[in-house]
Amino acid sequence: MQHPFDALKADYTALLAQMRITRLAEVDETANRLLGYVDAGHYDAGCKATGVPIIIAAASFEREAGSKFNLNPAQGWPLDSKSKDVPYNGPFHDWTSAQIAAYEIDGLDKVGAANWYWETGCYEEEGFNGWGYRARGVHTPYLWAGTNIYTKGKYTSDRGYDPNVVDEQLGVIPMMLRMVQIRPALALPFPYPSTAAPPAAINPPAPPPVGLQNAEMLQNALNELGADPKLAVDGNFGRQTRRALIAFQQKAGIVADGLAGPQTWAAINAKIAMPK
Repeated sequence: MQHPFDALKADYTALLAQMRITRLAEVDETANRLLGYVDAGHYDAGCKATGVPIIIAAASFEREAGSKFNLNPAQGWPLDSKSKDVPYNGPFHDWTSAQIAAYEIDGLDKVGAANWYWETGCYEEEGFNGWGYRARGVHTPYLWAGTNIYTKGKYTSDRGYDPNVVDEQLGVIPMMLRMVQIRPALALPFPYPSTAAPPAAINPPAPPPVGLQNAEMLQNALNELGADPKLAVDGNFGRQTRRALIAFQQKAGIVADGLAGPQTWAAINAKIAMPK
């Protein structure tokens, strides 16, 4: 099975080259505020321990928790409390410990400091937030809000997916890009994809690759197998579905990659078929 990153890398390259920031004043204000946290050393220890670039850490934490360092970077719950989602962790006495644990949960520490393409950042951040937007033919605001790549459509907590709601938060990619433009020393190991030609028409995103599809079927199966907490069957292969899947894979003794490939489905179907 082709790894999803390999299937999506060209898609990300094209979007990065076409991206233009549309909310520049807001992005500049945010980037400069995040650079203040960089200068204060908030991300240094955790990023050094895991190899996760500082601009990834800063932008994702801004998106998740508004850069409030009394909150857990994994999903924004209070630092001094136990997490509400699998794999359960916390409480933590300091933010760096929570930062390292969050990156280990999602495998960001396995990428390696020297291996971060801009496309890698796109893939890891989209995967963390969920593949539901891509399945709907929408460029996810988690990456692209505040740029010409995203227009509207949002998963809301009370109404599921609403195609007419605009995500008011900034996406992580414009934040990351402006941080690097202001502070070049923070650049990723590989250069930002660019083109001198005028941006072409922006195509819809490629569909989720094999292993990230059939989200509703997967959510139903994981619920039947005792997912805790129970997953919303919404067709969005998001962070809770991914983490529940990883928990199942670990328990089943197979590669815990968070992808529903043939080996994983065989294990799921075998477990479901067992006498109750």
